[in-house]
Amino acid sequence: MESDISLRYNFKIIIGSFVILYGVVTLLFFNFYRELALKDARQEAVFVLDTMNAIRDYVSIIQRPLVEELKEKHGLDPDFFDPRLLSSSYIAREIYNIQRAKKNINYDYSLTAHNPLNPEHEGSVFEKRILDDFKEGKYKEYSKIIQEEGTSYFFVGLPIRNSHPSCSKCHIASNAPKGMLEQYPNLGPFESKVGEVIAMISFKIPVWSILTYHTKEFMVGGTAMFIVFTLFVLFIYKMHKKDRELEEKTQMLMISQNRLASMGEMIGNISHQWRQPLAQVGSILVNLELYSEKEKLTHEKLSRKIQEANEQLAFMSSTIDDFRDFFRPQKEKKVFSVQEVIGQSKRLLSASLEKFGIEVEVKIEENFRLEGYPNEIAQVMINIINNAKEAFLESPQKNRRVVIRAFVSEGVATISISNNAGLIQESVLEHIFEPYFTTKESGSGLGLYMSQKVAEKNHALLEAKNTADGVCFTLSFNSFS
Repeated sequence: MESDISLRYNFKIIIGSFVILYGVVTLLFFNFYRELALKDARQEAVFVLDTMNAIRDYVSIIQRPLVEELKEKHGLDPDFFDPRLLSSSYIAREIYNIQRAKKNINYDYSLTAHNPLNPEHEGSVFEKRILDDFKEGKYKEYSKIIQEEGTSYFFVGLPIRNSHPSCSKCHIASNAPKGMLEQYPNLGPFESKVGEVIAMISFKIPVWSILTYHTKEFMVGGTAMFIVFTLFVLFIYKMHKKDRELEEKTQMLMISQNRLASMGEMIGNISHQWRQPLAQVGSILVNLELYSEKEKLTHEKLSRKIQEANEQLAFMSSTIDDFRDFFRPQKEKKVFSVQEVIGQSKRLLSASLEKFGIEVEVKIEENFRLEGYPNEIAQVMINIINNAKEAFLESPQKNRRVVIRAFVSEGVATISISNNAGLIQESVLEHIFEPYFTTKESGSGLGLYMSQKVAEKNHALLEAKNTADGVCFTLSFNSFS
């Protein structure tokens, strides 16, 4: 039972470890896809912002100079201004609004500038700080997850540089077209040189939106990983099941070996038990023959001798019943008294013990009742007493004595079996319940091992310790009545 518990415990540890490992790998897997999604989002943001910057550069470098050329050639009014043609910020914003209206995008685009003409481009404290960092050359691009009103956003910013002299021309009040002054009457100072950072465009998208975009990949990868881990767990379970089956087969083999050894000993005990009654019956028959030859066989003597023979035969029948009951398999538990099981064990071994001059003393201090398999408890006691008998045969001890006690102490019902056959070495004592461990030349090493297993099956604890002149085995039961 202890090894079974150990196997189950180890299996639970392995499964628990796999579950924890699966959780860790899933977390790492999620973080990997999260980082991959954010990386993709950053690349997309940079692409969008680069496109917006390209639009601004096109307006500044190509479109606005063409308009100025038309003005100089009097193809247009010198004070002509239309933001749809001349304002790169306006054009970029309108392209974004058109895409947003068509629901082709799910991000926020904005422009931030110092002293902007359009109040919409004022920017937040955070955006102004990033713009200052761009001006100081701290970043070439900026990306970070930010929190706004309890929502996580992925923010990417790129600097806008003064890419053409035409930018400065329009932004100075003395040079600006009248149409621009009418639309933006409060032009501030604009002293930026070509190539300097004048503003920042930014891309902001909810993190959940990024992850949702990659849901399919995450689900496919997560499902594949779950299948792999499930297969690993099934593989381990099958290995565990095979180990359990092998353990059970090994234990059944040990039980069979121990049962055969017990049967051999019991057959020897039967011969000892029957030898005296058979001799007595033989003596009765010889006496009847002598009485008959001397013609002294009276009806009274015949009846008395027949009664004596019947008593011996009844004893032999009772003995065989004890052995038959002992070897009969018990499928169901039953309630029995400790006195019954001790009496059965003593009767089965009485002749063998008497032959070797071993006295058995029984002390029933409390006749408690147990629920279990009495034959199995008797088997444990017989194994222990037989070991004591063999120890007596190897020692010069003349006053051979086995004491069986039944008592209750501190809420624990106990059967103790002690002998005076000498001590067991401590180095040996700690191994006597291990399978195939024996100090005998012809021993199987299974008797005490199986005794411990049978005791555990009956919810008992079997222990052994040295006493002053021998060894004491105890069977302890926490459940009794």
